[in-house]
Amino acid sequence: MRAGIMPWVGCGILLAPLAAMAEQATCRVPPATVGCTQAATLQRVGSLSSGRALIQMHCRRVDGTGNWQVLGHHGDAVLLRHLPIQKGEGALYFPAAVLHPVSGHLPSRPSGLLRLVMAGVGAVLLWPLLRYGWRLLRRRQAWRVCRRLVSRHADALRIRRRQLVQVNSYGVERTARWQREQTEFIRTIIKPALLDCRLQWAWPAIADRVLARIGNVASQKLSGEKAGQATGGYAPDMDPIGYERYCADRLRACGWDAHATPPGGDQGADVIATRGGKRLVVQCKLYRNAVGNEAVQQISAARLHYHADIAAVVSNADYTTSARQLARSNKVFLLHHDELPAFAARLARERKKA
Repeated sequence: MRAGIMPWVGCGILLAPLAAMAEQATCRVPPATVGCTQAATLQRVGSLSSGRALIQMHCRRVDGTGNWQVLGHHGDAVLLRHLPIQKGEGALYFPAAVLHPVSGHLPSRPSGLLRLVMAGVGAVLLWPLLRYGWRLLRRRQAWRVCRRLVSRHADALRIRRRQLVQVNSYGVERTARWQREQTEFIRTIIKPALLDCRLQWAWPAIADRVLARIGNVASQKLSGEKAGQATGGYAPDMDPIGYERYCADRLRACGWDAHATPPGGDQGADVIATRGGKRLVVQCKLYRNAVGNEAVQQISAARLHYHADIAAVVSNADYTTSARQLARSNKVFLLHHDELPAFAARLARERKKA
């Protein structure tokens, strides 16, 4: 049952006995009693005796024959319908004091105690519904928080998925490392944000939905990446020399004068690129496993040999923890090849500021 309908169902449960009681109650009206179509009009009739005046006020005197069915009440007036029901004959309000019950009882104003009891019963029945609606709204808010965070880190998630999801020799994707990366993203980004908003309790209810959102976003193209640009000559099974040329092509597309060094005797630099007086040396690693310390050591030596300003390792794979530590201490950039355009743009901005 939908949440929006449930409160009305609760009200129906409360009002059903009263409605049934009203339908069963009947009474007699003394002859010559005045009845009006409006309760407010009945109070102004007073001692009017003119039939024309009564008609103008939509009132009339009844002959007292037959029974009248109780439909409801308004203050001290009771709304009655003549039995048997005649076509074109409407219901009238009569003073409650002059009526004589035949079956059931006439509706009356509930006493203060009864109103208090009814209010308490209504509160008891409606509180779970209100609480459910409030929690539903808060869960939706938690979902919006998670969705914004995934969108904010979309490119980083896409890069990490491309680094961590590798294809084995049989063409099957190995996703265990990517699944661990999703767990880390949730632990360090999603859950602290929910805790700050006091929405951490909602996580079990939205966990599957958030994981599906992360997987969907991470599988999309990088921001600004055009159709076909993600491959652009790259393939996981390409040879290392082809990968070096691919990285040089991406740098040239970003405005660098880049070329791959000849195989052998490259002194640790697979690509040398220059732009605006800056020289960049790159070590290219086409791996299926994480890149280790050796690549960082080689490019650090190549930077000294070629008198380069910037050193970077570019790979399709991830990097080991020790490689990241060594890279930080030696000021070496560790990149995925899809990060090259953003990396080149950042270097260009730094050159302009300098």
